[in-house]
Amino acid sequence: MVDAAGEVFDARSVLRARFAVSCGFFVFGFGFAVWAVHIPVVAARLGLDPAILGLALLNVGLGGVISQPITGWGIAQTGSRQAATVLLPLFLLVFIVPIVAWSTPVFFVGTIILGVTFGSANVALNTQASEIEIARRGPTMSSFHGFASLGGLAGASIGGGIIAVGWQDGSGAAIVATILLAVAGVAAQYFLPTRPTRRSASQEGRGRLALSAPVLALAVLAFFANSVEGGVNDWSALYLATVRGLSTATAASGFAVFSFGMAICRLAGGRAVVRLGERRVVLFGGALVAVGMAVVVLSPWAVVSPFGYALVAIGEANAIPVMMGAAARAPGVAPSAGVAATATGALLAFLVGPPVIGFIAHATNLSLALGLLSLSGVVVMVGAALYRWPGQAGRSAA
Repeated sequence: MVDAAGEVFDARSVLRARFAVSCGFFVFGFGFAVWAVHIPVVAARLGLDPAILGLALLNVGLGGVISQPITGWGIAQTGSRQAATVLLPLFLLVFIVPIVAWSTPVFFVGTIILGVTFGSANVALNTQASEIEIARRGPTMSSFHGFASLGGLAGASIGGGIIAVGWQDGSGAAIVATILLAVAGVAAQYFLPTRPTRRSASQEGRGRLALSAPVLALAVLAFFANSVEGGVNDWSALYLATVRGLSTATAASGFAVFSFGMAICRLAGGRAVVRLGERRVVLFGGALVAVGMAVVVLSPWAVVSPFGYALVAIGEANAIPVMMGAAARAPGVAPSAGVAATATGALLAFLVGPPVIGFIAHATNLSLALGLLSLSGVVVMVGAALYRWPGQAGRSAA
């Protein structure tokens, strides 16, 4: 098995690395979810009004947007294994800082640091994952993201339990972080030992570390794809409760169905890519997103709307993983640079998408604002049809 830099690995090493990086994605999603469920607790403890809280949360996204391109360059100098071995544990140490913040300034600083380490660890893990995918010669990126989704579901459940038993002061999160650090430390020993891409840069020309039009196109597609996920995350429950008239408990089913669908479809994504190919997975996915959002807002029966979110999840689940893998294989670009650009486009959507939906809803109504997400699905569908996808990493199922 050969990676992007020409390294040869035996099948057992690649299999161990795949399992180890899956664990890495799981603890990554787990840690971020534990932080997320503590946000209301911290806001209440510090007495933050919604405007101040919104600015603080914006720091997380901004920190990621700033750090990801820099991390992509750094990984090209050091290799993804070294970067992931350092950056994943660093993130797991940092995510508890805003949880235990004792003042608003400390909370602001904590969210900035959280964003920087989150973005850096994201690029490192995805670059390592792309190199495993290339070494396996089979689509694997979706399953890695599936483990992150499973980690998020588990982290939200455990985090809620921590709060329920009264450990919301950060003590429970610290215990969780310690366990996650131990898991990450063991897993890191089996990451794939890839070489720095800069060695190839001197041989292949100065364009090796630069971005290219195909990578930038993937970053744009990632932006439109993730704008849908960001919109569903932030607005689904509110829409079902206030516009469709569902009870608070029933309204939560939309996001629950979406999250579960994302996790399951990502774990099965490798087989979908083998059967359909990258172009069709993204193209059909965009179509399902467009249809699903139309069902959410246009269905004459409110109880059908959550099933629209299920269609969105099926379409959305594998778009970003496929784009990440394609960006890592783009000719003339270091894998880390391609991954960083695509990840930055995706994260920008989380920053811009939900506020734009809010502005449009304020000017018109929430149904129209969410309905416009169907257009994002159309853009992804058309973009997938026009994009010249790089050669896939083989045909074996993940």
